[in-house]
Amino acid sequence: NPLLEAFGNAKTVRNDNSSRFGKYIQLQFDMGSKGDREFRSRDKATCVLAGSKADAYLLEKNRVTSHEPEERTYHIFYQIIAARDKTTYWSKLAGATNESFRFIGTAPTDTIEKVKDVDHFDNTIKVLREIGVDGENLMTLMQAVIIVLQLGNITYKPKGGDDDKSEVSSTKEFSDLCELMGIDQVTLEICFTERTMKTRNETYKVPLSPAVAKDATEAFAREIYARAFLWLVRAINDATAAELNYKSGTMTEFGIIGLLDIFGFESFVRNRFEQLCINYCNEKLQAKFTEDIFRSVQLEYEAEGIPLDEITYDDNTDVLDLIEGKTGLLAMLNEECVRPKGTDEAFVQKALAANKNSPCFFVNMTNRQGFGIHHYAGKVMYDGEGFVASNQDTLPTDLSEAALLSQNEILARHMSNDSCINFKLSGDSEPASRAAPKRAKSNLVAPTVWTKYKGQLSSLMTNLAKTNSRYIRCIKPNKPKKPVLMEHVSTIEQLRCAGVVAAVTLSRSAFPNRLENSVVRFKFWQLWDKEKFPSKGTSSMPAPEKLKHDCHAILSCALAPLAENDPKTGKPITIFVCGKTRSYFKMGALEFLESHRSAGLEVHAIQMQRVALNFLARKKIHGSQKARKTGVIMIQKWMKRMIAKLHAKKEVVKARAEKERMEAKRRKEQEERDFHERLEAEIADMEYGANKEYKKYESRLEELDGQLKEAKSRYEERLEEAQERINSAKAEAEELKLKLETELKFAAQEPAKLAAAQKTKLEENAKLIAFLQ
Repeated sequence: NPLLEAFGNAKTVRNDNSSRFGKYIQLQFDMGSKGDREFRSRDKATCVLAGSKADAYLLEKNRVTSHEPEERTYHIFYQIIAARDKTTYWSKLAGATNESFRFIGTAPTDTIEKVKDVDHFDNTIKVLREIGVDGENLMTLMQAVIIVLQLGNITYKPKGGDDDKSEVSSTKEFSDLCELMGIDQVTLEICFTERTMKTRNETYKVPLSPAVAKDATEAFAREIYARAFLWLVRAINDATAAELNYKSGTMTEFGIIGLLDIFGFESFVRNRFEQLCINYCNEKLQAKFTEDIFRSVQLEYEAEGIPLDEITYDDNTDVLDLIEGKTGLLAMLNEECVRPKGTDEAFVQKALAANKNSPCFFVNMTNRQGFGIHHYAGKVMYDGEGFVASNQDTLPTDLSEAALLSQNEILARHMSNDSCINFKLSGDSEPASRAAPKRAKSNLVAPTVWTKYKGQLSSLMTNLAKTNSRYIRCIKPNKPKKPVLMEHVSTIEQLRCAGVVAAVTLSRSAFPNRLENSVVRFKFWQLWDKEKFPSKGTSSMPAPEKLKHDCHAILSCALAPLAENDPKTGKPITIFVCGKTRSYFKMGALEFLESHRSAGLEVHAIQMQRVALNFLARKKIHGSQKARKTGVIMIQKWMKRMIAKLHAKKEVVKARAEKERMEAKRRKEQEERDFHERLEAEIADMEYGANKEYKKYESRLEELDGQLKEAKSRYEERLEEAQERINSAKAEAEELKLKLETELKFAAQEPAKLAAAQKTKLEENAKLIAFLQ
């Protein structure tokens, strides 16, 4: 369906056209009258395709506002930007590119399945017109998509420097958005930057910070896109539903073939809230798949009269209990969303503490916000960052009321419509005309994303339970998407993720191999010792029952070497079971029978050959005397030929032994030569390395010797210089001494005051002399 692909598919790291929602398509058939069904004719069709309906489940809304760099958001965003006539839907798209809108950003490619986005858009518009979405309705749908894109460009800043209040900072983009929605700018800005809080007794407004206002805007964008998608699904159902279009809408009962197409198990390098939701859905489907497989095996065993206690298998109830149990992840996450200032780390730690004994839940040792789940397809590590915010993706009351003011019909009339059809189905009850007055509710606590998700999933499982299910698994053989190329590792991983391995394990859990009873008797009769293992069948029994007893006797005899007792109970282990029409074998039993079948046939073949050869020999010998003579000659020739063959065989064996001896001798000599050559080469390499190291050390020694001589020369120079300084100091000291002695002679003739001064000066000079010495 090109419409559902355009609005519901996106490029992921694994698939360029990955379905990011689940769809359940019901093909409606006119089964004809009861008489037509009882007396079918090949010339006239009695089952006519009358129409179809589609139910959409679990749309990945978070992809609208964010995606990985190597992925894309939904195809329709890229298609409308690449469209040739995009200004028809909004004049201000002229010159716009993917980078003009934050929700899109730089696209890794503009081609999906070898078709450009612009050509995909032309096909999308063509199909929309074919189902009646044209003119005003087409404009409404496309403008709703453009409103989502424009919401991504709205930014906020603190109001008046107060970080707890906000106002729109992208005034131009906001003005364009108001023009698209047909709402007054002041009114819409109040709805974006304030939140109305309602309790049972009062209503009041709370200003929003820029970050909270931005989150609310993104939630608004996600909700608009989800409602536009449902609007499109309803439009498709209006065009295809048999209740409206087949035989002028006069029929209401149809035969149904349902086709469920839903995203598969996901495991990336970093797994978030979306991957947990997707894998939870796959766990529920795997549980039904396992139940259906078990039911089919159960019905077969019951039909064959085989006890069901032989069937043992593992289901995934422990994983489902971990996710949706009373203390499971769903309850813990919803509790954390209700708690004021709930955090991702608190949710993870509470979940780990409450489920520490769960065998399928384990701790991420490197991340306190991380945890792991052992799913049926393998272990997946989740990053809890953003879980609480993603689960609180609720639309504030102010934005819901703002949508009602919009001139766009999808926003004004369909923001609360969760249905996938516009008409009433047969069997739907009319609402009660008089209902009890509803209790006033608070808008402080709203249903979480996971709660809605679980409700949708429950509805899907209820619809599936009404059907007889058949399963088709799509396997991607290689990543390059080339023909005749099989990548075994990725293929096996897909089989495991699709539950095929688990299904095969279940269906073969008790008796992996089975054969028709007639085939068992035909193939293995030669292994039957009738004296030791007589059959309980009698000629008076019906043929199938007698055949069953014969097969039991044959298999009891043939599989007797495999008989053993259970070490726990001491009872014999059941190796095979004979049903009414089939015989079932444990692992290895059928292989044992096949390997011994040829041995049993060989004994009978030799006996048949002996009788036949004896008959032919007697026929030749007893013909006449000449025939006897000829026979003797033939026997002699045969004997001589046999003797010659034996002699030649001995010679050949002897020559072969001599040849082997010579070959062994040559090999030994060659090995010795190789050994000596390797030894000489290693010795040469060692000598070369030793010489090289010796030269290296000799060079280093010469270098150190030069450095020593240079250091000695420097030392002698410094010693001579120090000696000169000492001699100079001694000369200065002698000179000062003579000078002081002269001054003392004069000082002795001066008054006592002058003598005291001279004495002080003399002491200072004595200190100076001592210092210089």
